[in-house]
Formats: sequence, C-alpha cells, structure tokens
Amino acid sequence: MKTISSHTKVYCIFGNPVEHSLSPLMHNAAFEATGVDAVYVAFRPSSIKDAIAAMRTLPIYGASITIPYKTSVIEFLDEIDPLARDIGAVNTLCYKEDRICGHNTDGYGAIAALTNAQIDLRSKRVLILGNGGSARAIAFTLLEKNCTITIAGRNPEKFMMLVEDLRKKNNTVEGIAIAALDIHTTELFDIIINTTSVGMVPYPEEIPIPPQLIFPHHTVFDIVYRPHWTALLRAAAKQGARVVFGIDMLIFQGARQFELWTGIPAPVEAMRNVVSMGHV
Repeated sequence: MKTISSHTKVYCIFGNPVEHSLSPLMHNAAFEATGVDAVYVAFRPSSIKDAIAAMRTLPIYGASITIPYKTSVIEFLDEIDPLARDIGAVNTLCYKEDRICGHNTDGYGAIAALTNAQIDLRSKRVLILGNGGSARAIAFTLLEKNCTITIAGRNPEKFMMLVEDLRKKNNTVEGIAIAALDIHTTELFDIIINTTSVGMVPYPEEIPIPPQLIFPHHTVFDIVYRPHWTALLRAAAKQGARVVFGIDMLIFQGARQFELWTGIPAPVEAMRNVVSMGHV
C-alpha cells in the first residue's frame, strides 16, 4: 500500500463526469513505477474558476482537464502553450513557480499512437472524421508533421469552421461532408482517423463510415477505446487495413502529461498494463 505523507504531491483530474475516468489508475501506476511521491485523484467541481483557485491554494501541482472544461479553463490560466492556443483547448495544467500553464497532449497522444504502430507520418494524406475538440487537437498537431488534412463532418457550418481555423496554419486543408464520401475520395487517403463518438459504448455496433470505403492501403485509427475493437476497426481489419486502437492515444497523452509534471520519462508499459486491465 502506498504511503501518503505531508510531502506527497497531489495531482488530479477536473471534469464532469469523472467517475468513468481511467486517469487515476494510469497516473497512480506511473507514480508508483517511478517512485515519485505523488497521488492522483478525481474531482468533479461545479466551477472551473473555483477549481483553479483551489489548485493555487492547496496547492495541486498538476491537473488533467476533461469535458466540459477544456475551453472554459483557459481564461483562468497564467500561460498557455502555443499549440494549445492554436487548438483552443487545454487538457493539462502544470503549476510551477506560482504560475499555471495550460497544454494540450491529445494530439501528441494520437501521433505517438500512430508512431508506436510504425506508421510513418511524413507527407501522409489524412482524413479526420469529426470536428470536435479531439479533431482540432489531432489536426493541428498533424499539421506540424506536414500531413495533408481533410476534415469530414455532418454539419458543414461546424466542420468548415474548423477547416478555416486550420487554413490559418496551412491553406491546403479541405473539408467534406461525411455523406459525400465515396470510394473515389477515400482511396486517396493514407490514414483515416475517427474522432467522433460513433461506435462508443453503449452503441458499439454503430460505424461512422461504410466498410466499403476502407481499402487495404489504409491505416484506420479510432480514438474510441470502449470497446477496444470498435465496429470501425473490425471492418477495417476485415478489409485488410492496418488498425490503431484508441487506448493507445489515451496512454500516450497521459504519458506526455506525466512527463510535463515530473520532468522524467513516463513508464509507458506500467501505464498500459493497468489501463488495459481497467478499460475492458
């Protein structure tokens, strides 16, 4: 049993809901594996403003930020990392020298998941399904890897807003309605990334695009991690495509958080082992 003392540093997640979060499992396993004297807990604050004030007062040395606070937290921070500013959302806070700095590790997690699967991202053509916060984080981070990005969504007004934001960084970014995708458009891509909630428990049989739009040359990455084998990934494997699992993005974005907080390499395998047991 871990010994907690007056010297133990506190880290946490702020969100609503947080009961389902695997972050406490993952980060406490990381602290234990590396001998860092710290503990990670989950909080469901009614006000992110009050939560940040508490972070300064207690203090809490680092925090994960999840729904619904990833955007609203920004106004209460002292600094924000340039990539997080581009994304317009924060999922990680670091409290050092009386200043709270916001970062976004979601895109890093996605890229690390692809890289871990031996996917070479250089000059790849990527189709991103969805236009929410995860899509933003992944798209902005992939632009830094010189990928060519197309955003596919249901609502043109919403997905074109993201496209226009991305075009400020790279004017080659395009948008398309998911309903307009066909075999002639999807075959042009190297990587397909699903950032929508389609296929998530409790509707695991739903699929964001028809299986016939997937080709053997594709890498298909679904950021949904419950279930592990989503309907999209099952269809992709059946079509002969390579698949990348959502749980890997969760682990690698958490690993990046750990490194921002502690300054030491994350024990990725220890984090993977505990999360793999906890996410079934």
